[in-house]
Amino acid sequence: MGETSARVRLAEELLKLKTASGMTYTQIGNQATKQGRKLGKSKLSGWLKGTNVPEADGSFELLVHLLEAHAVRNGSGVASRGLSWWRALQRKAVAERDAAGAPKPAARTVLPSTQPAALHPGDVDKATRLLNCLPLDGYWLRWLQDAETMLKVPLIVSDPLCDAHRLLQRDRLAYIDPELHTAHQELVAPLGALTYEFNGMTDISDEGQDVLEISDPGTPGARNELHRQVCQARDGFLPPYDRMINLLNRKNLLSPAPKSSLDITVDLLAARWARDGALVAPLAAGTLLPGQGPTAPYYFAVQVASRNDQGPQIATAGIELAKPDGTLAASYLFPARGPTPAPQLPFQLTAYGSGQALVNAPEAALLFRGLGTVARVRPFAHTGSGQVFHGSWRTRDELQPFLDTVLPIPAS
Repeated sequence: MGETSARVRLAEELLKLKTASGMTYTQIGNQATKQGRKLGKSKLSGWLKGTNVPEADGSFELLVHLLEAHAVRNGSGVASRGLSWWRALQRKAVAERDAAGAPKPAARTVLPSTQPAALHPGDVDKATRLLNCLPLDGYWLRWLQDAETMLKVPLIVSDPLCDAHRLLQRDRLAYIDPELHTAHQELVAPLGALTYEFNGMTDISDEGQDVLEISDPGTPGARNELHRQVCQARDGFLPPYDRMINLLNRKNLLSPAPKSSLDITVDLLAARWARDGALVAPLAAGTLLPGQGPTAPYYFAVQVASRNDQGPQIATAGIELAKPDGTLAASYLFPARGPTPAPQLPFQLTAYGSGQALVNAPEAALLFRGLGTVARVRPFAHTGSGQVFHGSWRTRDELQPFLDTVLPIPAS
């Protein structure tokens, strides 16, 4: 009898571990959401059946950590193998999949170009305008793909789509290629339906959230119907967008993704709010910030700076917390509102400029203390186009003096 393939064995071991843990798909998904990850039932089912192979990312490692911890807690008798064992099996499964030519589980893969086609200069220009309006690597696309509900839609998602519809609807130039012209029309129509739904939602940015929210028509049933309509409009737009992108690629009109020219630094600092704004200092000097005892308004600050003439939008910022073995313990997003009523996120960097996002330090200190096993922390920032930049890891010892200042342990 031949040896069981790594792909089949990985699926069997994951299924065995899930059974031993007693966790449901919903419980796993909820725990992942709390730590900034997406582990929906369809993805997990593919991993457990062996139809898809998990990639070596934080989601796979989080799943293993959750299942092993619950299996041990339940006294199931299943051995805790540790991440090194699971990573080795996952790498074998990926190598086996790739050698066999099986498709990778990447969402919305652009089909490769197979037949060169004659390019009309007018169509090249038209396609460029479309991709400038609806870029393939835009944050809006990732958000629509991953959104579990459409009850609230960030303005950094709705605004680009509404702007794109206005521009594409008014563009009088038609594609010379009739197939492209038809696909373009089939894209603009559902884009208009989606933006129509956005225009019917309520902008609550003056309440502290830069989002559109489903209007309250008075009854839960009516609100659910409005939500269904927005979801239906979203689901009606994404497939025509995919078809258009793949058609452009097949006709050699889809330019290669440009390499990022951004040079971004991300730092984690200590801060205290003063009358004129935030006073920031390195973590090691955080205890020296002028204050008036533990009740002073202390903050952690993620500072993002551009070291070239590119000034992108910073959509989100936060910190990642790792355990001693290197696994992710939690991911903590900084709020859209800081110490003042004005939004602190998203913000636009200027060329060679910097910006900051703050989070209440005692609140973060409670998170560190509650997790207990945090060994290292590093800051991160996401640009509006979805690129991620990380700062340096900081050890628990580097943070501890500031943590003790903002949340001192009461004397016994």
